[in-house]
Amino acid sequence: MLIQRRTKRKPNVQIVPLIDVIFFILVFFMLFTTFRTNPAGLNLELPKSVTSDKSTPTQVVVSISADGRMFLGERQVNSATLKSEVGKSLKNRPELFVVIKADQNTKYDYVIQAMDDIRQVGGYRFGLAVRPRDAAN
Repeated sequence: MLIQRRTKRKPNVQIVPLIDVIFFILVFFMLFTTFRTNPAGLNLELPKSVTSDKSTPTQVVVSISADGRMFLGERQVNSATLKSEVGKSLKNRPELFVVIKADQNTKYDYVIQAMDDIRQVGGYRFGLAVRPRDAAN
């Protein structure tokens, strides 16, 4: 009678699948950290001011791009739609503060048009958004 002895194999760690997993995780984070979006939907270069204030919680943001396109939040609107939407918001909250964010290269006419649209529907509490400037500059 032959007795076969089984030799115990030592456990070994397969390093190649581990390297593959680490590589895929690295690629995942490299790709998805490069997909940054602007929360406002526009890449505006705001003018700088030393006396800038923090925004208030009850506000509507109107953004104006350098070519004059107006956005209410992230949605592009025209003058009539801006009046309608801001007017509805003002009826619900008369203390509403409207922030106008205009690119520093935006023509002055576009900013005045947005201010006029807001005033026509009863919005007299508004301000212009700026970036804080260093006090040393």
